[in-house]
Amino acid sequence: MGMANAQGTAPAAASAQQQADAVPLEAFSHWPDVADPKISPGGKVIAAKVRFQGKQALAIIPIGVGAKPEIIARDGDFDQQGDIVIRSWRWVDDDNLLISLSSRQNFIGEWFDATRLVAYNRSTRKTTPLAWRGSKFAASRILWVSREGSPSILLERTPDNDDTEKFGLPEVIRVDVLTGDAQVVQRQMTGIDGWYADGSGVVRLGTGRDRDSGKMTALYRPDAQSNLRTIFSGHDDRYDGVALPDIFLNEPDKAIALSRKDGYRAVYELDLKTMQLGRKLFGVAGYDVDSALSGVDRNTLEAVATTEKRSHLYFFEPRLKEIEQGLEETFGAGNVSVESADRAREMIIVSVSRPGAPGGYYVYDTRTGGVALLGWVNGEIKDHSLNPVTTIRYKASDGKEIEAVLTMPRHRAGQKNLPLIVLPHGGPWARDSEDWEYVPWAQPLAEMGYVVIQPNYRGSTGYGRDWEKASEGSWGERMQDDLNDAVASLAAQGIADPKRVCMMGWSYGGYAASRAAQRDGSKYRCTISGAGVHDLAAMVAYDKDYLGEYGAKTGLGTAGRLETVSPSRHPEQYSTPILIIHGEHDQRVPVAQSRDLVRRLKGAGKVEGRDFVYVELPRETHNLLLESSRLRVLQEMKKFLDEHNPAG
Repeated sequence: MGMANAQGTAPAAASAQQQADAVPLEAFSHWPDVADPKISPGGKVIAAKVRFQGKQALAIIPIGVGAKPEIIARDGDFDQQGDIVIRSWRWVDDDNLLISLSSRQNFIGEWFDATRLVAYNRSTRKTTPLAWRGSKFAASRILWVSREGSPSILLERTPDNDDTEKFGLPEVIRVDVLTGDAQVVQRQMTGIDGWYADGSGVVRLGTGRDRDSGKMTALYRPDAQSNLRTIFSGHDDRYDGVALPDIFLNEPDKAIALSRKDGYRAVYELDLKTMQLGRKLFGVAGYDVDSALSGVDRNTLEAVATTEKRSHLYFFEPRLKEIEQGLEETFGAGNVSVESADRAREMIIVSVSRPGAPGGYYVYDTRTGGVALLGWVNGEIKDHSLNPVTTIRYKASDGKEIEAVLTMPRHRAGQKNLPLIVLPHGGPWARDSEDWEYVPWAQPLAEMGYVVIQPNYRGSTGYGRDWEKASEGSWGERMQDDLNDAVASLAAQGIADPKRVCMMGWSYGGYAASRAAQRDGSKYRCTISGAGVHDLAAMVAYDKDYLGEYGAKTGLGTAGRLETVSPSRHPEQYSTPILIIHGEHDQRVPVAQSRDLVRRLKGAGKVEGRDFVYVELPRETHNLLLESSRLRVLQEMKKFLDEHNPAG
């Protein structure tokens, strides 16, 4: 994985032979060789997760030709039972790295993610738990990091005390990173479940939402000497929300906020005295802004993140804007994303990829112009473009236009009427783009010979308030029609054979695949449901504990006629073969959802092995954390498709 010198060169194009060779399924199951690299403030070292012995490990990578990573921790290393997972990391300075951990714990019959924070000192190789004692549930959210003097942070945590009225509500403590010593700077307050600090380390904002009623409260103060005052109390628009500060500007009572006041999320100035939005600073026609990013001083707007056809950063900071433009001259427009930078903005980590290629991470030294490879996202595929990926738009049966990602099988270039996989994303409040997927599904399916369509159906995020809100009352009906309409559109163009179509999805996509087998079996030769919801009423009841009354109500509770659109309530109507896959330890969508569907299918006279296949993944969660599980899912998919909708 060393940083081989690649100064001034673009990733090499794949040879004709490489393009012709099929990529094995095993390659798509791999963890990234490098993930989420973060460069230290002084630009000396990089922290990243790396693929190590078939798993992931956190490593420190010195900058230099041939430098080798130093493994500092693997998942489970901080706990004798081995169930603690490394979630994220960030530098305080060139010596001290903060590592966020989580583990599944049971409290009064309910499972939840308990989080903690540790500091790792690169010089002493000492690990220091930060505020573990006196913490309960969550204790890893960092609000502020010092830039000079003895390293310290502001940490939000849930205190372990006997105040039942404030059970589960956080306080803010200032923690010495070297010693772990802590002092409270903001005590718990009834109704506040999140705190926010400005660039100077002053806690300026607290927000909260009642789990049952959904009522939102926001408290604000202009400086450390003032008292918190209520700036909002009431019920906000779920699809817009209250405009609250994302970045506190370095002028009194001024902030940067995101709002959908004109239908699409954009960036505005915000007056915190009046809570009125001011000048619109940035927006993209037809798309929502994802987030606003602050600069080194944390008091300025440095960049805006969006997802259009691909994810993209628009820089306001002139130096980074110039750096990105220079890199795009080497690697191609739209192929470069700045991932991390040192404080001086001299050493930059960028990801480089094209649609259909996982790509890799490079280190750019702005002082010398040198560009060096840090590591690949996928060491077997590297930067080779696989199956072509484009963004298309098609008309739904009611005339609405829907954006979708289309992946064409490279081994069948120029062929017509190909077999098709409809691949709806999870959520449903999410979306697909041309970016390489965290868990790739479209590429391996296309590698098998299928056209793959990923519709951003009604309810998908990123397309404005009205499109997202259109999910209400539409689960399994209009949203399902949007998926079927993609088939009709591709068939009309001669791209896909409407008689050779299957649907595959995970989470909400798993629900859609199950609904397709029950409602629209005549349109599909088979469906594959991963971690799917099959009984919406049972899921709402589960979510009342998992998310609270309000979360359950505004989530699946807005789906529509729950019993009517719950496929497992109508097992006798399943009319096409379905492969059902679920993780044994899935806490987001409990495995009971799939076990119950299997029980009902058997009760309706459906035959296992003919009408349905059930695969339960041991030790697995909702997000497929094991390479072995990812590979097995791909193998089971291929076996099922070969039987019911062969690509040949």
